[in-house]
Amino acid sequence: MKLLAWLTETFITTFGITRPRPEQERTVRMLIGGFLLAFILFVVGLAALFLFELHAGRPQ
Repeated sequence: MKLLAWLTETFITTFGITRPRPEQERTVRMLIGGFLLAFILFVVGLAALFLFELHAGRPQ
């Protein structure tokens, strides 16, 4: 949960969007933080796949 909170705070600070009301903070953290975490994991997974394919394609 701390990771999602940090990702959400970083996103809000970076893009300067309006802060959510206190009763909405948990929902916003789950939504924005979840999407950001999923995107980061997707990019890392894609990079790992490309590196694996690059390495596997070379004859030894």
